[in-house]
Amino acid sequence: MSAPKKEDLSARKVLHTLLSMGPGRLKVYLGWAPGVGKSRRALLDLATLKKRGIVPVIGWLEDKGREEIRILAGEFRSVPPREVVVAGKSFREMDVEAILRESPPIVFVDELARDNPPVSGRLSRWEEVGRLLESGISVVTTLNAMHVHELAPTVSRLLERPVEVTLPLDFLRKADEIVVVDIPPAELRERIRKGLVFPPEQIDRALKGPYREPNLVRLRELTLDFAARVLDAQLVRQGGKKGVYERVLVLVSDHPEAFKSLLGYGGALSRRLGGELLVLHLRKISLLGKRPPLDRTVLEEMQQAVRENGGKMSVLWTRNFAWTLWRFIQKTGTTRLIMGHAGRVRPWRKSLVRNVLRYFPRIDVEILLLPSLVDLPPVPEPGGGEIPVPEREEGGGTFTLFLGAAAGIGKTYRMLAEAQHLLREGVNLVVGYLETHRRPETEKMATGLPFLPRIPVYYHGLVLEEMDLDGILARRPRLVLVDELAHSNPPGFRNPKRYQDVFEILSAGIDVFSTLNVQHLETLNDLIEFQTGIRVHETVPDSVLMRVDSLVLVDLTPEALQARLMEGNVYPPEKVQEALDNFFTKSNLTALRELAMRQVAETGRFRLMIRGRGGILLVGVSDRLEDGALIRRGATLSERLGLSMVVLSITSGHTVPRWRNELESLTRTLSGTFSEESSDRWEEFFVERCRALRPGLVLLGQSAWRPGMESTAEKIARNLTDTPLLIIPLNIREHRKEVFG
Repeated sequence: MSAPKKEDLSARKVLHTLLSMGPGRLKVYLGWAPGVGKSRRALLDLATLKKRGIVPVIGWLEDKGREEIRILAGEFRSVPPREVVVAGKSFREMDVEAILRESPPIVFVDELARDNPPVSGRLSRWEEVGRLLESGISVVTTLNAMHVHELAPTVSRLLERPVEVTLPLDFLRKADEIVVVDIPPAELRERIRKGLVFPPEQIDRALKGPYREPNLVRLRELTLDFAARVLDAQLVRQGGKKGVYERVLVLVSDHPEAFKSLLGYGGALSRRLGGELLVLHLRKISLLGKRPPLDRTVLEEMQQAVRENGGKMSVLWTRNFAWTLWRFIQKTGTTRLIMGHAGRVRPWRKSLVRNVLRYFPRIDVEILLLPSLVDLPPVPEPGGGEIPVPEREEGGGTFTLFLGAAAGIGKTYRMLAEAQHLLREGVNLVVGYLETHRRPETEKMATGLPFLPRIPVYYHGLVLEEMDLDGILARRPRLVLVDELAHSNPPGFRNPKRYQDVFEILSAGIDVFSTLNVQHLETLNDLIEFQTGIRVHETVPDSVLMRVDSLVLVDLTPEALQARLMEGNVYPPEKVQEALDNFFTKSNLTALRELAMRQVAETGRFRLMIRGRGGILLVGVSDRLEDGALIRRGATLSERLGLSMVVLSITSGHTVPRWRNELESLTRTLSGTFSEESSDRWEEFFVERCRALRPGLVLLGQSAWRPGMESTAEKIARNLTDTPLLIIPLNIREHRKEVFG
């Protein structure tokens, strides 16, 4: 591919800038609490726009006495606020009419969720912003997620005080870009202590009251989960496969006991996975076209039960259950189907479950046999109340990880900025390893930081420069910066992976800052490939996140990242177009952002879960390399559901296992137990082992169905009558194809 000309890059840059902040566009900087840095981040990004020749004005600013905000805002011209005097009292309001008369290309409006004084008779702030947008003026604004109407009741209960000012979710959905601004809860509390958020007289009450660390952890989780849902909806609208957000669909009948059991199980599971609960009841249309109605009392009881479980219920009439079910799954973006059947009580060959397993290759299917419905294993509910702060190894260092969605997001830059601040405060730190990728902004931010020389390594005729682990341990700084956590060390190093070097540094009592892209997490490997079509080979086990003390989300919108690419701030010019056409598409970046947000939220939610508390998750594998996808999926589910993962590999007694070592190594990396058995009767032996182990959930893979053949998953579903069974598609590439053309 020929390299783009410099003039072409410049033209694309100008064009993208105009498109990304064109007339009437809305960009929201979303935070999870006051003081996380929304206004600062917005003003810094606006300063970058100003350097490109697009000059914003400030329509409203809440500096709250923060000197840094006043300095940043001093770079822009402000539209003076409107003074209103009512009953002898003076009020200041944003002068919307003056902004409309001036008609700037972009206006910064701080605090989107703000009501004007009732006596003024003016619109709410978000309605005023709507007027500006309708007039062709682009708006950059800030918002704390607690002010979204749908989140306000939950936050009010959490903080034990009402959220008085709210705005409708529908307005926020109109935003062209939403940037999440994140810091660790402990850092926000430190800002509060220093008087950077509240006046001195409010600090003690805030720290001991609504801004206790457990509350902040929960607020952050709610915000990230909310933002991820918004992104998931965007991803589906953009033509994404199905998003990465869990949508659990429970297929129910009107049989009272079966309905109650299936709904209870599905509701608890959707809450545990942090997902959405959908309930579907199918009614048969007779040959004469009649639609027998469902008893009204039964329907009302079903709908009430669904509402109590936080779900949405649909009732559809059909002549073809399988076809209607599949169309509903496609329309709703369902990720998991839960259904029951009677096992051997009814003819298996006519079973809807059999048809689903054969013809629905892109959906995870959880089978609950009717004989077991009266005694389903409980799904642990998400913990209520306070979330304890994790304890690190006694004497060990503090681990801060900057997590992003993709290269070029700004993880290394954010890490270096934090290091510069600490250096000015006198902290003894050193850069152990830094990869600037020759990005000017990153190199500039690293200026003045002390570096530890790398050590040269000769590998395949090349000279590589690697981190000097022994040099770091000998120097013993208070803090060391180690970029690119997922890096693999060359052969001959005592640790094969860089994250293992980091663990050794932490064990020596040295604090560590590091960076990671979400696609490098081991259990997300298959989902990343499914969403993007690209396989990531350097990974770290998810258990690494359990050791992290502060996980920081570094967020950037797809539009902004694509602009950075076109400006040459991520890759050399000759690689830009290829990157934009492949990995850095808007849908890919949206999916990766969603994954990053969910990972940060879930780490706070699940990091303290005691493995094995809820029993066993049994993963059945054969001697196939693709079964690694099952093990990775099992590790994710076991962590979310509070189960310990056991991988059972059954091989034929007369064959030599080919992939045993790889599967066992992967299992142990993901903190599971690997067990190998030999039998020529795979299905019968597996069912026997299930009955002996009594797992809380069984996980199996389903390969592409072959006509005339009954799959292993089908055989086990037909015979395993006392354990929930989850069946997932195995061949990632095959299952990216549409089933019905």
